Amino acid sequence: MKKLDASGDVENAHDIASPSLEPKLNRRQWLQATLLLVVGGLSGSVTLQSLAESINTDGLSAFMTLSKALTERQQLDPEVGQRFLTAFTQNNLSFQSQLQPLSAALAGGTLDAAQQELALQILEAWYLGTVNKQVITYEQALMFTVASDILVIRSYCPNKPGFWAEKPATRSV
Repeated sequence: MKKLDASGDVENAHDIASPSLEPKLNRRQWLQATLLLVVGGLSGSVTLQSLAESINTDGLSAFMTLSKALTERQQLDPEVGQRFLTAFTQNNLSFQSQLQPLSAALAGGTLDAAQQELALQILEAWYLGTVNKQVITYEQALMFTVASDILVIRSYCPNKPGFWAEKPATRSV
């Protein structure tokens, strides 16, 4: 559609009315960007620095230290951590040897694409309770802690079987 401007020149009406062409972030991109900011905030972490510098670190100890730094939670179950570590090691035999370089990269703020993917896999394990689409834990997945004071973990009935068949209690106003 053509339109004349004040000087008499022809201009395209679609150019005037078109919305901004700025890219919009979808939820996944926003979460990944947020994760990168959190990981970037870990760059000065003394714990990660000491883990990166230690030579003889137990695999579980290194995994738990790294997991606590990534999730920013100090209370992670070591038994669940051991199950995650076992699952990761079964799928990738060099997994434990990648923990120390990942810690060094996080402490220095210099993650490459492979280390970033590894950090995301560890976070996914803790929050979803899965490693490579294999369920390792359900109840202790961190995704349930956000609303644990209000909601019951799905698939667990909050009342006796058939509770929905009874008439609800009436309240007077």
